[in-house]
Amino acid sequence: MLLKKYVKTRRKVKILLLVTIVALIVITCIILLGSAGPNGSTIERLLDERFIARAYQPQSEQLQQQQPKEQPVPLLQSRRENGVIVPEKYDEQKIKSRIMANRLQQVKQQQRDNEAEQTRTTVDALATAVHIFYTAPVPWYKSKKPPLPQPEHPNEVALPLTTPKPVKILNTAFYPALGLYKPSAKLLGQHFDNIRSCGIGVLILSFVRPSDPALLHQILELAPQHNLSVTFELSVAGNRTLEFVRQQLQEIAAYVELPGFYRVWSQSHAALLPVLYVSNAYKLSESLGRQLCRPTVQELAEQQAAHKEAGGLRRVLDALFIGHIRLKSHADVLRRLCFDGFYSKLPSNGAVFASTWKNWSYLKSYALSYKMLFVPTVGPGFAERNKFPRHGDIQRHRSNGRYYGVAWRTAILNHVGFINIASYNNWPDGSQIEEVMPRAGFLDYNPGSRTKYLDLTAHWVGNFLKTRQEAATAAAGAAQNCYELLNNTIC
Repeated sequence: MLLKKYVKTRRKVKILLLVTIVALIVITCIILLGSAGPNGSTIERLLDERFIARAYQPQSEQLQQQQPKEQPVPLLQSRRENGVIVPEKYDEQKIKSRIMANRLQQVKQQQRDNEAEQTRTTVDALATAVHIFYTAPVPWYKSKKPPLPQPEHPNEVALPLTTPKPVKILNTAFYPALGLYKPSAKLLGQHFDNIRSCGIGVLILSFVRPSDPALLHQILELAPQHNLSVTFELSVAGNRTLEFVRQQLQEIAAYVELPGFYRVWSQSHAALLPVLYVSNAYKLSESLGRQLCRPTVQELAEQQAAHKEAGGLRRVLDALFIGHIRLKSHADVLRRLCFDGFYSKLPSNGAVFASTWKNWSYLKSYALSYKMLFVPTVGPGFAERNKFPRHGDIQRHRSNGRYYGVAWRTAILNHVGFINIASYNNWPDGSQIEEVMPRAGFLDYNPGSRTKYLDLTAHWVGNFLKTRQEAATAAAGAAQNCYELLNNTIC
């Protein structure tokens, strides 16, 4: 009745309905905004999130939050009057006090760093089954040809008046804590102490002609004083003649007689034999490599009857030759060339077959079936400071030490007898474990101390020794294979 009385036309009915709908929409929005205000469910949700974060927070972080934080040094603020800065008088006492406060903070930080370095992880036992590549001297610089000057006109050809001299560029992605050092007795002693504290027992030196005989003699004299041994890595390319290899072995034979040279006891030969690594051994031709084969009894009798010298290259130096391989087929090549074992050398996982961690179980079983040695190479990473790397795309990030740990864990789980580390101070390849110094434009070991990878090496060497001891104890009653022998003994 009321609608009929006051609303007599259809147009007025539509206007009334529209006004009603608009009023309902406004009331609904007001209710929703009121429930989502600062006193609504948003506060409850925020409290729930804070509670969950506090519940799952580590205890160490909770203790750090409970401890009072150091108050930062307040910044000097200029006095203002009516928004205008009032010049202050020079106060020498304030400036000196601020400089002293900053200096005290630096001293406290240095003390914390020194305490962290003094509490390094060390290994008391010596692992002669763990070898590490050592570089002396380190090639800090590389030569680069400077670019030719640009011509003044586009159609003109730039011809240099004189031959430009090559420019020396620093060839390392990290910066060493000891600076760009040169070998000295004090420096070598410091390096050998660090290596010995990690539990490593053998150094691998690159024997490349022409080498420094005085430096090699110095290292071989200092190493036994730190309870270390030394062996060489012989570099042999495919184009080397038999006479060249023979001359190198003759030179190495003079160092083998020194007390600091590394030897192992061979059960099959009942003698102490030196160990030699051979880089690029897979490039050797078969005619050259057969000279490493030991003659059989029948061949010895025939050679004696013909009054010929026996033994080939092993007559010059009888040693255990461990050859460098890259591909799967190279293991069979070295077996036919009469090598005693093989190693991977490259610390880049996935770069080649031999350096890929998942292939180490196959290489170990292959070596075991032919009574050879497989020596995997582990490393903390690989970082060449080159726009175009020499070895291709094999850069490997350290991943805060996780990359190094996976390599060690894989080698230990495969129960290998020997492990070599690349490297202690090969700075050009970026595979070093030596201490570094944070510096602008260079990589470092952060987060962590500058002795981070020395501590990690000591940790993994300890695990390796423990695993080998447990394997030897478990196989004490049965016949042991070549990888379960201890006390510097091989098959």
